[in-house]
Amino acid sequence: MAKRGPACSVCSHRELAQIDTALARGVSVPAIARRFKLGIHSLYRHGRAHLPAQLRASLLAGPDLAGVDLEKLKESESQSLLGNLVSLRHRLFACLDTAEEFGDAGMVTRVAGALHANLELTGKLLGDLGVGSTNVTNILIAPQYIEMRVALVQALSAFPEARLAVAQALHQIESKAADAITANKRDLAS
Repeated sequence: MAKRGPACSVCSHRELAQIDTALARGVSVPAIARRFKLGIHSLYRHGRAHLPAQLRASLLAGPDLAGVDLEKLKESESQSLLGNLVSLRHRLFACLDTAEEFGDAGMVTRVAGALHANLELTGKLLGDLGVGSTNVTNILIAPQYIEMRVALVQALSAFPEARLAVAQALHQIESKAADAITANKRDLAS
């Protein structure tokens, strides 16, 4: 019977999934070691012994969503997103305090920008930034519209001239809408 060494400290870590994902994404091992309070050599050993290429590829590809209730997933992901934004904001405020303490104006500026982006995204997620703005729903990308469009063109397959005329009319309408969206984005950017 072969002598076994100590159990892998990484495999028994409570945040193993995050560690494996970070390793698969190529995050530097010293950065992972600092974040999760692990030894660098333990992480290198874990990566070699417990993260085969198939597992790395699977982690990079993300979860298989076949058979998943997308509405429930959207709801739980929104809650998770909000939780992560709040957590990140706390860390950013701590960084801001440190930067101010050391008088690092450049760092203060960068962290303040990141905080602004975090607060803006949180406000959008919660719907708090709707003041003075207009929500536009683009039906051209709605699954129901696409389904209706396909069904309409297929229903006209027995009438080639009508089918072509309807397809051209729909294309014209969709092109105008696409041009309007592009122009709107350019106006917002400037």
